[in-house]
Amino acid sequence: MSPNLVFNWLNESVIGIEIWQFIGLGVMAVIIVVARFAIIFALNQAIRRRTAPERHEFWQFELKRMQRPLLLLLGAITLAIGFPVLDFDPDVENVVEIFANFASTFAGVLVGFRLVDAAADYWREMAAETDSKLDDQLVPLARTAGKIFVGAIGAVFILQNLDVNITSLIAGLGLGGLAVALAAQDTLKNLLGGATILADKPFQVGDWVILDDIEGTVEQVGFRSTRIRTFADSLITVPNARMTDTAVNNMGQRTWRRYYTTVGIAYHTDPDRIQAFVEGIRATVRSNPNMRHDYYIVELHSFGDSALNIMVYTFIGASDWNEELRTRHVFNLDIIRLANELQVEFAFPTQTLHLASSVEGAQEIPAPRDRSDLAQTVDDFAPDGQAGQRTDDPITRGYDNG
Repeated sequence: MSPNLVFNWLNESVIGIEIWQFIGLGVMAVIIVVARFAIIFALNQAIRRRTAPERHEFWQFELKRMQRPLLLLLGAITLAIGFPVLDFDPDVENVVEIFANFASTFAGVLVGFRLVDAAADYWREMAAETDSKLDDQLVPLARTAGKIFVGAIGAVFILQNLDVNITSLIAGLGLGGLAVALAAQDTLKNLLGGATILADKPFQVGDWVILDDIEGTVEQVGFRSTRIRTFADSLITVPNARMTDTAVNNMGQRTWRRYYTTVGIAYHTDPDRIQAFVEGIRATVRSNPNMRHDYYIVELHSFGDSALNIMVYTFIGASDWNEELRTRHVFNLDIIRLANELQVEFAFPTQTLHLASSVEGAQEIPAPRDRSDLAQTVDDFAPDGQAGQRTDDPITRGYDNG
């Protein structure tokens, strides 16, 4: 086949497009696919060689999320560079150029968003491994700020493609700035409130807080608002301005958590058993590693309508509510064990009809015990004794976690 025939064939037109232009479009498509494959392959190799093995899965997932925006970006760039070479009609070239510019900007913003998400997700995993909660609060703020920055750059590129004078636009915004500021006073207060929360750190993510009629755990601190997860599992969004203007009771920052209860015992308990029971509860407090040992009160407090009331006023060292409840559980079980050992009966509101002792079924009152025997029982619940549970020692396996 002579060169002239090939040249003539390439210049033949199909639906207004010459064959060589079709070939050029095909070559551009191949370049896009090959470039995408090469970039993904290179990034995969970099992940395997330059990241820790336990992080491979994380970065593979992030790379997979970025493939579509990356393909769109490569396509837009290739179209913007290669289409003018194909010598299409000037009007068609102008339309394609505008489309390619918009598509490349849009794809670039998407890639930027994916990069911000990847960095934020990585930072979040790193923050979860540290003791400080400040970095946990900064992760969502950094994610939002990064996306705003990327979006702003994309908006500037789009405006430039539309031949908008950015300087004049900024000057125009300055003229309307006063009206915008007046309309956005609440938003500005919330932004300043968010900055105040980050600076003063009155609470952190994970803290149990009480704010007026709102009680729950801080889940997220954002630029405009703070999200609190209530104990009913509902999510409440509180403006940051309110969080800074209202007294916040931060229950999560307590060193010790107070536990106050009253133990009622039967009126027929003899004084020696009462004294032994009180001392035994004190010994139980001292033997529990999660309870405060330098300050607690256990005393026969008052005479109730149906019981002798022993006041138990103690403090528990716990990082969260679940740990506090578990310590209460262990402590209360030890009190029950102590009562069983001393034959002390718990009282409850009731009416008792006392009959002659000869009547069958009459209540038997435990006989008095020797004081040394009672003292030995108390010692058994002390730190060096063996009767107290000390820590949670479940009877079964599988139902020990509440």
